[in-house]
Amino acid sequence: MNKDRFPIFKTYPELVYLDNAATTQKPDVVIQSLIDFYTKYNSNVHRGNYPLSEKATELYEEARSKVSKFINSETKEIVFNSGTTDGMNFLASSLSRTGLGYNSVLISDTDHHSSILPWINSHKYNVSYISENIAENKTYDIVVATLVSNVTGNILNISDLRNRFQPKILILDVAQGVSHMDIDVKKLNADFIVFSGHKMYGPMGVGVLWGKINHLEKLEPFRVGGGMINEIKKDKQTWANVPERFEAGTPSVADVFGLGVSIDFINSIGIKNIKEHEKKLSEHLYNRLLELKDINIYHSPSNSLGVMSFSHNKIHAHDIAYELGKRNICVRAGHHCTQMFHRDILNIPASSRISLGMYNSLEDIDVLIENLKNILDRYTN
Repeated sequence: MNKDRFPIFKTYPELVYLDNAATTQKPDVVIQSLIDFYTKYNSNVHRGNYPLSEKATELYEEARSKVSKFINSETKEIVFNSGTTDGMNFLASSLSRTGLGYNSVLISDTDHHSSILPWINSHKYNVSYISENIAENKTYDIVVATLVSNVTGNILNISDLRNRFQPKILILDVAQGVSHMDIDVKKLNADFIVFSGHKMYGPMGVGVLWGKINHLEKLEPFRVGGGMINEIKKDKQTWANVPERFEAGTPSVADVFGLGVSIDFINSIGIKNIKEHEKKLSEHLYNRLLELKDINIYHSPSNSLGVMSFSHNKIHAHDIAYELGKRNICVRAGHHCTQMFHRDILNIPASSRISLGMYNSLEDIDVLIENLKNILDRYTN
């Protein structure tokens, strides 16, 4: 699907790229948008009373509007940052300083480190883990969860999570779902979500934090600097309105512009079409992985997206990925920033991860499997 729109496959015609959970490749229009910004519109935003700055500001705010429509939110609820990790750190820092008594946090040791480390590193929260034998009727101030696992592709039941733990604040990492399924913040009924542009065919270095406006207005900024105050005196300041108060300094304007273009590109194809295409690929991949001997597959075919990991009983994941890489096939190997999940739950040091994108094909999967068979045979015979 649309592989011809991605220049990297023209540069490397034999490339089989199956590491989309780490980052997606970029379509021609996104790459061109970065060139266009720096050659036609380059200026700082919000501050210049001249046409070039006004145009840059217009493009920046148009991208904010595109993001809000993409996730069905209000425009002023969109905060630009550098990515999912930045958004999660912002929330861990800012929620602790609201004075609203957010103390208890529930997280999962199956989740990405960026959903765990900001909370256990702040020393301001009492942290519990879902995998522990916690009381079902206990409520938590904050629950942090991942909508789609970056290891198994499994989709979390958000309604069940809310009903079980009744959080005051529900935070969702939707980075692995945002370019593969419909993300509607009103249907999700979360209080905050975070995601990254580079996992949705956009530039690296740009991400989004969405929050309900009543929550955002209670938060203190995570970082301070130019462009995010109304007034400053020698001993105090007053913040600008949301979202400007959370975007101190010069933003990554070109990357925000590129993110808006990536959303246009996704919309031109249609999330429904992308999801259906990737579902066929995922089913084919799972069935073909079942042909391999001595492997353990970490994926449930039902209620999941196209991310699945596996381990081999005799061969380390790094060796498998290295051998595939020599054959121009890109998969991820390691603990995928889910060290506790691998060590304490899966009881393995590492896994090989295959993750699908819109440009992958059935042929890509067949090439992967045939090469895997050859590699496994050579290592075990």
